[in-house]
Amino acid sequence: MMFKVAEDFTPNPINLLESNRSLGYSIEEAVSDLIDNSIAAKAKNISIHLKWNDSEPFFALTDDGIGMGLKNNELITSFKLGSSNPLDERDPNDLGRFGFGMKTASLSQSKSFIVLTKTNTEELVSRCLDLNYISSLDDGWKLRHTKKQELFGFDDVISSYKSGTAIIWNNWDKAPVKKDDFDFISNKIYDYVSVCFHRFIEKDVKIFLNDNEIYACSPIPNNVGGAEEFSHTSLASNREVKLSAYVIQHPMKWEKNYEHSLNFNSYKLFNGFERQQGVYIYRCNRLLTPNGGWLGVLKAGNSAKLARVTIDYPNNADTIWSLDITKTNAFIPYEFVNEIKAFTEKIKKRSNIKINRGNRMIREKISNSDGRIWKEFRDNTYESLRFILNKDHELIKTFAKENKIKSSEINSLLDTISDCLPTKKIIENYDDDPSCYDRASTNDKLDDIQLKLAKIIFEDEKATSTKNKAFSYLMSMVPYCYHENQLKKYLNA
Repeated sequence: MMFKVAEDFTPNPINLLESNRSLGYSIEEAVSDLIDNSIAAKAKNISIHLKWNDSEPFFALTDDGIGMGLKNNELITSFKLGSSNPLDERDPNDLGRFGFGMKTASLSQSKSFIVLTKTNTEELVSRCLDLNYISSLDDGWKLRHTKKQELFGFDDVISSYKSGTAIIWNNWDKAPVKKDDFDFISNKIYDYVSVCFHRFIEKDVKIFLNDNEIYACSPIPNNVGGAEEFSHTSLASNREVKLSAYVIQHPMKWEKNYEHSLNFNSYKLFNGFERQQGVYIYRCNRLLTPNGGWLGVLKAGNSAKLARVTIDYPNNADTIWSLDITKTNAFIPYEFVNEIKAFTEKIKKRSNIKINRGNRMIREKISNSDGRIWKEFRDNTYESLRFILNKDHELIKTFAKENKIKSSEINSLLDTISDCLPTKKIIENYDDDPSCYDRASTNDKLDDIQLKLAKIIFEDEKATSTKNKAFSYLMSMVPYCYHENQLKKYLNA
């Protein structure tokens, strides 16, 4: 069907470019988008230059990739918004998608940026996209040439390479105005890059920040015993999508307190080890979701805090995975949700077993008996929950009997202790540092008084039953259920 051509609707360049400055990039995400381009250009050495420069902050990124030239119009095309079609077939290792990255990432931070580049067959060339310059011309979409002093010596740097590119933010209007804030974003960039590009760094790409090499930091701890791979599979509905499930080491077995370490590490990452539970999505080995989270397939909670799932998908599936322009968000497609949810449920159960440190089966046996020292009390009138000491626990009753303490007196004491349980403080500490309770040690052995009371309970039960049944009865209550071997030896059971 043929249609009659109507009016041209070419957008005003300043209006469009200014709008693109508000796409939601953080500084670390913007820098990562530039690194994507460097890796796509086959760079093996990438340097981030971030200088305070006496209150005039400066940013540049250099690489030794294949560069761009003028002969095939590659450099000029790279400045165009949407310089590549996201629907086009692309190299399997291409980290780009929309053809927006260099422009939107740079303009999100700076009103002007320079691209300085050379190939192994063409000389050094540079161009600048300058919003103030375009506005002053009022003549459509125009780049400008650069001056020597604007290049800050990076022309000499790139000239010394066989090929390469430098990007300079020469009007960084969104730079921090305070030195402390500048130092803070420097650290954020280092940490973010170390995680998002950890697979490339682990392989053969070197990334530097102010001449300091950035070391890889995987969201899956790779120190000895740091994480156990539980499962590895492909989606039945899409074999190109790979899933791996891991359970990280229990805090009790950490060689040091990673949660409170001053150094960024694979356990705590950005939000603390518990809040980093969840799914980590990779596209062409580039991590898109460094903050984890379950993306709607599971509810975050204590039982899944040791669980980590990685999902790898190729760039030819971008449309299905709804990758956005900033390449920082991907969503699990509806057609994969049920399969991925079933996969994550399995690793959640595995995490829960490790959290309970082997005592889960024991706890399940005593859950419906009077063997617990603390009992849940639900008040349906106020829809509240609190914990009270179990007055019917054999240990407590035997202790009161042996010490000739009246029931009313021991009950009053237990009520007082129950009422004073610092529930709010427990919750507050858990919010601040969930691992503090996981690292808490328990007594390895029962003390003399606990053993004495155990013997009394055992003998009383044995008087009306058998030895085996009496011992099983003792094993049905806290704390004795956790000390089976010690009690067998002590009671000759």
